[in-house]
Amino acid sequence: MSEKIKTDVLVVGGGPGGRVAYMALKQFGAEDVKMVANEEPTVICSLPYGIGRRLVPEGPEAVVVDLSRSHRLPPTILQDVLHGSVTSLDLERREAIVEGSRGKQAVIFEQLVLAPGAVPWIPPVEGILKEEGHGTGTGVFHGDRWVDKGLLSENVYVLRGANDARQLDNLADRAKFAVVVGTGAIGLETAEALADRGMNVTLVEALPHVAAALDEDMAVRLEERLAIRNVKVFKGARVDRVLPEGLRLADGTVLKGEGIVFATGVRPDLRLAKQAGLVTEKGIVVDGRMKTSDSRVYAVGDAVQVKDGATGEGILPLIGTLAMRQAMVAAANIAGRPMELPPLTSWGVSEIFGLHWGSVGWTAETAQKAKLPVVSLVQQVRTRDPFMPEGREGAWKLVVASAPHGNIKPGQILGFQVVQDGDSPLFLAERFIDIVSRGETVMDLFGHYFIHAPSQNAVDDPYLGLINQAMRQFGQ
Repeated sequence: MSEKIKTDVLVVGGGPGGRVAYMALKQFGAEDVKMVANEEPTVICSLPYGIGRRLVPEGPEAVVVDLSRSHRLPPTILQDVLHGSVTSLDLERREAIVEGSRGKQAVIFEQLVLAPGAVPWIPPVEGILKEEGHGTGTGVFHGDRWVDKGLLSENVYVLRGANDARQLDNLADRAKFAVVVGTGAIGLETAEALADRGMNVTLVEALPHVAAALDEDMAVRLEERLAIRNVKVFKGARVDRVLPEGLRLADGTVLKGEGIVFATGVRPDLRLAKQAGLVTEKGIVVDGRMKTSDSRVYAVGDAVQVKDGATGEGILPLIGTLAMRQAMVAAANIAGRPMELPPLTSWGVSEIFGLHWGSVGWTAETAQKAKLPVVSLVQQVRTRDPFMPEGREGAWKLVVASAPHGNIKPGQILGFQVVQDGDSPLFLAERFIDIVSRGETVMDLFGHYFIHAPSQNAVDDPYLGLINQAMRQFGQ
């Protein structure tokens, strides 16, 4: 082992949370900061568009972050990055063992920011792994077991890093058939990207409908768009085995595919946190300052459990831009500038073949599984007035508490969904993040003013429509 390195703050993880933690610490005046990263930094959520070329015509390489030319990161990051993985963490000795291209290095730190992120999860079925492979330092969870990506079979793909995108880009160059397992945002966006490259794509989903972030009545609109674009969807399907020629389902159906892409979700990488004795539940448990059960250790990003503002439940949002906010909070507190994370909930916005969709907080389906008493309010909307040919149809949906439950009050908005053609609901979803995470009710929508601009939206105020529905529903 080489000579020990000493640093004031060690950041473990080079994803959005780790990079912003490093940047914020330097902005707050920290002079001695080191960051451990085991793969190229990239903008994960933009990788499908690099593969598809529609929004990123230069391909996935354009999405890779060049640390030497970043407009945000300080130039000192080049000398402060330790390339490799932390394989051992001793909080009592405040020592991390880093293994990488320079062998083993011991890093002694005063304070620690853990940003280990999440890794792809693949169901534990046969045919996914091969007996031998080269080590990459990055991995997936095959069921409950972490395995290096170098052990994935030649026709098995995931999409979480730059090298994953390169492999899928090469697949699109040479192959004609692909199967994408999973219909979350990444699964749908990857399916669209491969279809845009001329591939014949089949989707496989274990649930009764696509897009678990939506309820079935909203998701059916996405399914209709997929059908229009000739993307076949197998719903309620179970994967049995990966074959050299494709994918076999539990009912015996064999789907042809030169590449099988698993977009079956991610799991927080809690290996280091558990080994170090930190308190974990769904993720690493932190307080509002992003401090863990050890006073000298902070945690940010996809491996962190946070409190849902709507219900008080612990949730794993798995959102890159949230990781950046968390990193700012952790860095501020390390620098002696007290700061807490504002109330939040989960959210997501995406698009499939021109159809935009967004989800904030709880769906009716997830609320009912958690035995939360809810009703749904659906408001049909148009993106322009009926006399404008450019107008498109859409729908909003609110998931509303129908009775008191714990900290939840009747009429409280627990979730919001939108599906609409033509225009992105990005800013609309942002508004509902605040509404849901701050425990507002349907009647509180009256305090959110609606602005009409003929070139931007229809004149009907959808907030008033939802309030009227709620008054009829609740008899008020």
